[in-house]
Amino acid sequence: MHPIPPERILVTGATSGIGRAVAERFVRLGARTVFFCGRDAARLAETAAALRALGADARPQALDVADAAAVRAWIDACDEEA
Repeated sequence: MHPIPPERILVTGATSGIGRAVAERFVRLGARTVFFCGRDAARLAETAAALRALGADARPQALDVADAAAVRAWIDACDEEA
């Protein structure tokens, strides 16, 4: 049995690989809103479409996690929306 997942999650690097798999898995487990970031706009759109197809409210953000100030601002904005 899985623990109850959060309704809202935030995932960095969600446009491919482990990050995207994590986002999709949480949606399948019941997460409804997914805030996620990546650097590639086309991949962000692809991931958003995939998450929406699974029933999620997908909230993509173009962002390079190497920019600490931008990451902090994004997290704060996500907190305000949630």
